[in-house]
Amino acid sequence: MSTEIEIVQEGKVPEEQSSETPQPIREIFEVLGDVLGASTERAVKAMNAKNKLENVAIFVDYDNIYWTLTNYQHHPDHEDPQKNLFLRLWELYGRDNIRVFKAYADYEQVKNDLTRLQHKRIQVRHVYANGKTENRRKNSSDIELCIDAIETTYKDPNITCFVFVTADSDMIPIMSRLMYKGKRVELFYIDSSAPKHTDITNFCHKAYNLMDFLNVEIKTIRYEDYIGPGILAVQKWHEKHAERPHVFFGKLYMKNCFAGDLQLTPQHASRLVDLFIGEKLVIERHRNNKSEYVLNMEDPRVQAALAVATPEAAVTTNKLS
Repeated sequence: MSTEIEIVQEGKVPEEQSSETPQPIREIFEVLGDVLGASTERAVKAMNAKNKLENVAIFVDYDNIYWTLTNYQHHPDHEDPQKNLFLRLWELYGRDNIRVFKAYADYEQVKNDLTRLQHKRIQVRHVYANGKTENRRKNSSDIELCIDAIETTYKDPNITCFVFVTADSDMIPIMSRLMYKGKRVELFYIDSSAPKHTDITNFCHKAYNLMDFLNVEIKTIRYEDYIGPGILAVQKWHEKHAERPHVFFGKLYMKNCFAGDLQLTPQHASRLVDLFIGEKLVIERHRNNKSEYVLNMEDPRVQAALAVATPEAAVTTNKLS
């Protein structure tokens, strides 16, 4: 058996072995501790988020979403399951987790088969608009939706996640209030139609762009292809309102005319309006101290479009301009 012998030099006492961890090793432990701490924190947050998704209430501002998506020729209750709003939401949140699933609209105005929605277990909330304009119909739906969301917080306190499907800034107060109450808030919106004065996504924990979520196809258009149909749409509008002197064909009417008759998105319709005005396909005139736009009958493109349609069209437009 070997024996270790400590040799003590004269005048020197052997140093005691240090119990401190060397600096490089200590730094490694600190890094590992930070990594494990961050990992644990992420795991806890993920677990909390998962728990909050176990009791979900979904509120669909269907008036808002329906009219916006149809501008893109996309029906929310699409035949393709991957493009269907309701089926995709059921798939995302799970049938065992959704406790409330309501859709608000004036269903006399919205073209939708209510039976189809009920087969998808959607709780239909018909908001009777009594012939109100489109904006006031939307406001009616907003009010009903907000009241139901508030009532849900105390009628069913187990709801931990509130999901709003809308592009309307009117939903911001209710989303903000729910976040203050400790509820998880998720938003499905349409980026191009979202309010410009504020970022609606700041008032939720997670936001989804419906254009991506529903695989909405955005078609690239050539505005030149819409000049002829646009001329005829303007002509049709003037014929329809010839006996209504209090109605004036301004930019907004022209935009709505192009969006409806030519099935363009609001953005594409606005650009077509700018093209018509910029290239003087329409010219401004003043009537009863107000301005409006009429076709420029001196433009060859206007003459050609009306001549191809019907010979009478050119005569009518000449009388109007």
